[in-house]
Amino acid sequence: MVNLYQRMRDHSRAVHLPDGTTIYLRPLRDSDLEHANEFFAALSERTRYMRFMAPMPRLTPETLAGLIRAMHESRSAVVVAVFEHVDRTEELIGGGRIVPAGRKGTCEFAITIVDRWQGHGVGGVLMREVIRRARLLGYRRIEGYVLNVNSGMLAVAQHARMKLRVDPDDPGVITVYRALYPFVRG
Repeated sequence: MVNLYQRMRDHSRAVHLPDGTTIYLRPLRDSDLEHANEFFAALSERTRYMRFMAPMPRLTPETLAGLIRAMHESRSAVVVAVFEHVDRTEELIGGGRIVPAGRKGTCEFAITIVDRWQGHGVGGVLMREVIRRARLLGYRRIEGYVLNVNSGMLAVAQHARMKLRVDPDDPGVITVYRALYPFVRG
């Protein structure tokens, strides 16, 4: 059960989806990792394939280790979207992460959303959040790799004003990217 104090410690932010549903954005907590297999199990085979670009029947220790690294590295961030039920329990419905891309000023993002929440605006919310966090971390460019059949993610990327480029080595993959300008205050 989550209380207001925990939300404040997490710097959680309430966000409203287009249908009026309230979800919360917050950093991934160590305690969330206890439920990583449940979250993964809630993803269809298709969603797993779209996210990992390969069949992924189970959550591997390597994938989990990468998530933990991203959670604790200073130039990385992992954010989750949660839905709070009437009984005050949280349901993890999606997540996004950014990690250094290996080129100065550039980060790579990935977003995953539980199937039953896809098409409700969670992808757009998470995209805006990973862009915001990338800016805060000082990145000047954000990019991701999307299968060309993943029309939902490509639409989210285009809505976020990202450019699309077909990978010359693999035409089945689209690189989505955009420049990140510092926040303008005032």
